[in-house]
Amino acid sequence: MSKKQLSINLIANLMSFLLSMGISFILTPFLIKHLGKEAYGFYPLANNFVTYINLLVIALNSMAARFIMLEVMKKDIVQANIYFNSVFYSNIIMVTVLIIPLSLIILFIDSFLNIPANLHTDIQILFSLVFLTFLISVLGSVFNVATLATNRIDLGSYQQIIQSGMRAILFIVLFSIFTPSIIFVGVVSLIVIIIGFAISFYYTKRLLPEIRLSITYYNKKAVMKLLSSGVWGSFNQLSIVLLTGLDLLLTNIFFGATKAGEYSVAQTVPLFVVTLIGTLVGVFFPPLAAHYAKDDKSALLKEIDFSGKVLGILISVPISAFIVFGEDFYKLWVPGEDARYLHLLSVIIFTPYLINGSINILYNVQTILNKVRIPSIILLITGLINVFLVFTLIKFTNLGLLAIPISSVILSIIRNLTFTPIYTAKCLDIKWHTFYNLLIRNILTVSVLVSLFYSIKHFNQINNWTDLGVNSFFCAVFGIIISCVLMLNKKQLKQLVMLIIQKFK
Repeated sequence: MSKKQLSINLIANLMSFLLSMGISFILTPFLIKHLGKEAYGFYPLANNFVTYINLLVIALNSMAARFIMLEVMKKDIVQANIYFNSVFYSNIIMVTVLIIPLSLIILFIDSFLNIPANLHTDIQILFSLVFLTFLISVLGSVFNVATLATNRIDLGSYQQIIQSGMRAILFIVLFSIFTPSIIFVGVVSLIVIIIGFAISFYYTKRLLPEIRLSITYYNKKAVMKLLSSGVWGSFNQLSIVLLTGLDLLLTNIFFGATKAGEYSVAQTVPLFVVTLIGTLVGVFFPPLAAHYAKDDKSALLKEIDFSGKVLGILISVPISAFIVFGEDFYKLWVPGEDARYLHLLSVIIFTPYLINGSINILYNVQTILNKVRIPSIILLITGLINVFLVFTLIKFTNLGLLAIPISSVILSIIRNLTFTPIYTAKCLDIKWHTFYNLLIRNILTVSVLVSLFYSIKHFNQINNWTDLGVNSFFCAVFGIIISCVLMLNKKQLKQLVMLIIQKFK
């Protein structure tokens, strides 16, 4: 596995993420200003419904990348074609079937959501567009495997950059020409996903020319094999829905559309970090899979340790900075909103990643080893407990809206401090406490960074974006340096430097 390619993938993904975050950073207050937070809150809520429906789809698609990638690495093109086509044609069947329940949700949407009368028709159209976007994404999902299977994740990042840029351009054009409407949010999403589909199709033809669509490759046994492994992906998704995916829905039901709008704003920055984690974890997947395919356990363990530490560095710095400067950020970003309350909500949502950000790499390991059944069951149990705990806290405490994120945070921390590192170590047949080194280093790093950033803030007042930008810059520089010293040993530090140098070469 080329270290140069790893550095290219990593930096390209970071560039894509930063651009996407920057565009969302500009667009979110723009949309709230023109639409109102009450209307804006229905867009992330519509995406949450997509997450619920995706439970029926993910069983087949969650493990497709693993199986296709391994067959490509083994040069077994026939088997790769069988998996690829089996997934594609099965997705066509599922999309056709899903049209019925999605249509019913749109028709009877006011039966289970708190929708202001003046927004009823617009919200129905919004949900229609979001659901159509989802169906197209399902059809195109298998084409996203090409960049992963050939370790050209950087191309996927460039695709995201194009889509992010188009999203910004379309919003500006539509809101400049027409009267602002929440419907345009759905229109933009639909156009962008179509563009993404076209690019993914092109990449598949370019990177995997030996892969071709043909119904003759469709194989029921391959589908059943994917489902037998992927069904645990559905359990994982269901568990995530039970842990965090019901937040906006419960907020809308118990506290109304306005509070749901506030909660969606508070979720924005944490969702950036979740996206960053997903982006970075994806970058480290091919090297781990390559070591596993070669049956090189020693190299696999070294890669896990290095990847986990780099992941911890890149996550700890922005989270620590947001803990310190988050209230100032909200004052400038959404003036007129309760910045202190939004900051509190965001920090609560962030809390699990302060402790276990670096061990997110272990989920990759479980997928590569195809050891996902027990983690899925544990996650599902955690999700069920969360639903019970949320209702209990809402009914019997004065926490109000805070009860919703607090419950999932507590349970996520307990699971990732106990089960995740121990179970992964067991699967690899190594000492049970091996991965606690990553946890301890992550907690230590975050503690040091938060203390340092508070010290920097103490000597600098923040009154505008320039002040916040300057403080953030110095915190980022010092934070990365300190994180590297605390997280990496000398050999790993040299390895990271070489990755960066190779990229610029």
